[in-house]
Amino acid sequence: MRACSKFLFKSNNFLNLKRFLCTVAKCKFDVALVESTNEALEAGRYKHRHHEGRVSSGCISVPDSIVSAIVKSCKDYPLKALTTEGSKLDSIIRTRKAPLEQDELRKRINKVRQDVGQEFYSKMNVEAMTEEQTEHLSKVIDAQSMKRAKQKIYAWKPINYDEFKGLQYLLGRSATEYAVLTQIFDEIRKRVPEFKPRSFLDFGSGVGTGTWAAANLWREHIFEYVCIDASAEMNDLAELIIRGGESNRNMSLRNIFYRQFLPASQNTKYDLVLSAFSLFELPTKKTRLDVVENLWNKCDGFLVLVEHGSSAGFSLIDEARQFLTNKNDSSDCEYHIFSPCPHSHQCPRVSLADGTPCNFEVTYNQLPLGNSTEASKYLYSYVVFRKGAASAQQDKYPRIVRPTLVRSKHSICRMCTAEGDLQEVIFTASKHGKNLYRCARASKWGDQLPITIGKKAL
Repeated sequence: MRACSKFLFKSNNFLNLKRFLCTVAKCKFDVALVESTNEALEAGRYKHRHHEGRVSSGCISVPDSIVSAIVKSCKDYPLKALTTEGSKLDSIIRTRKAPLEQDELRKRINKVRQDVGQEFYSKMNVEAMTEEQTEHLSKVIDAQSMKRAKQKIYAWKPINYDEFKGLQYLLGRSATEYAVLTQIFDEIRKRVPEFKPRSFLDFGSGVGTGTWAAANLWREHIFEYVCIDASAEMNDLAELIIRGGESNRNMSLRNIFYRQFLPASQNTKYDLVLSAFSLFELPTKKTRLDVVENLWNKCDGFLVLVEHGSSAGFSLIDEARQFLTNKNDSSDCEYHIFSPCPHSHQCPRVSLADGTPCNFEVTYNQLPLGNSTEASKYLYSYVVFRKGAASAQQDKYPRIVRPTLVRSKHSICRMCTAEGDLQEVIFTASKHGKNLYRCARASKWGDQLPITIGKKAL
């Protein structure tokens, strides 16, 4: 079935769908709605579009109080110019790649030099050249190699956020990041309503979008916010926003602290730990994994890791996911992947090796500062770990990993299952029943589907 799924996941056109149906005819599955969901629907306790697997949050907007604080924080700068520069910075961040390891960087540079050398030597009679000519040619090859290496090899460098660049980030990225984090946190709140975090740690907190999202959902429960960002200017800006854009006002949240470094103590634990759009800023794989381990050691509930939904962003999330999953084998502490994966196996996207990242979509409104009023969409990759055993049945529900294809009298859902496979199911009312069919039609990309999937004996 994995091979069948790989074929269709690359294309949605009708011809490929028809071929897939012929190929999958030999793969038969028992697909059934979870009994508790079926009973609730029959009893009319909720509608199909509100089944417990629905986690999408709709179109998300930054709260008016935050928008007002943003405007006041930018009062000394031209808002239009800041918005334009913020859009440019957003484009840079969306196309960012992780830094190459030193060994890999040397290999690529040497390969470029080797290719350039072969091009030059193939056109010249090296044996007839004098020593001075050979030395000059070597310098020319070195110069040409450096020029080509700069063109072909991604030159990572950290982004240094001063006061002005922090404001650019605020206008260019805050609405996007707030929407992503709100959608992730809201899923935690919906699936685990008894979770009431008392403390929150945000690594790479930036302008404070993580704090805004956490406070919007759990303000009455969180009594301590710890925000870590290497830029003192970003910390100052984040604090200014919490003060409503006026430095002499009281903070709107209690017990919020801004630091430039992670606390050294390993004894202090936090119920909710976040690293959002920060792993790209770390220079090596070892540094990234050290930070992930440090954050995990400080976590006493949920650890949330988020990056942009590009192949590069997904690779960093998968790197951290594999690291913590392998750590589970030697750890005394029991924990599991809460979201989005319904399993702890290798991500099937990686095993497909087709260059398609595992990502999800959020719909949000840009800041109402003269920008387009149309809703925007953003792709992100993430993983949420939770301490404790996976006890809830919902932890194993298949996750819809691409948009649901709603067609006449049938709907197509492409899902990641508890077995670590990508599977596609074509739902019809006649084959699967009215309740399951309507639940599938109402489900969106990123939702869970409350079903069980089992193979039939041929």
